[in-house]
Amino acid sequence: MKKLFSGLVVVLGLGMFLFSSCHSKKDSVYTAPATQTVTDTMIGTQLAVPVTYQITQQVNNKMKQQQTELVNGWEVIDYATGGGDTLVSVDLLADSNGLQAIKLGLNDTELFAINSAKLTPKADAVLARVAKNLNNFPETDATIIGYTSHTGPEQFNVKLSKERANAVMNYLISKGVNKNRLKAMGKGWNDPVASNATAKGRAKNRRVEIWVTANQKMLDNLSK
Repeated sequence: MKKLFSGLVVVLGLGMFLFSSCHSKKDSVYTAPATQTVTDTMIGTQLAVPVTYQITQQVNNKMKQQQTELVNGWEVIDYATGGGDTLVSVDLLADSNGLQAIKLGLNDTELFAINSAKLTPKADAVLARVAKNLNNFPETDATIIGYTSHTGPEQFNVKLSKERANAVMNYLISKGVNKNRLKAMGKGWNDPVASNATAKGRAKNRRVEIWVTANQKMLDNLSK
């Protein structure tokens, strides 16, 4: 009797496994690989509903379309090899929900004067394009993060990074982007992307990042 009971348990367990394996992919909750997800959990809207695999693919397609329009006709470089007047890098990464997000890296040495949060004419040329892109894609939000190099007092750097992020946000608002879609924060000298031991490294760390992510409006429309 014990052997028969054990056999039934094994059969039932195998049946449940096969059922779950054959379950439609589009009805499952999609989880992106951890290595593709940003570490900052503030990047991305706090979603009200689980995101299925099917919706994830649609969101990723939309974000790729937005990225393509953004960089079309724009010279995009990597900070490690670029120079001159080029001041933008663009990447597609995953946000904290595992959905595709656009990461814009802006060289704030070109966007601002030294120790200032006042935007330069070069900044206007770049940010006008960002504003137009956001207005063309209202189903996305943007998180703006200011960073500095590891020079000067920490409190000063935190304040300056916040002021620069706010300056970028206010510019986008002035160009018609809904303020409810925007969030700004300053991180001072935290999260460096290069060594602060050299002038070149410090120049890379002085930056503004704009993370463009899908918002709840996009997910609601895709769920209909």
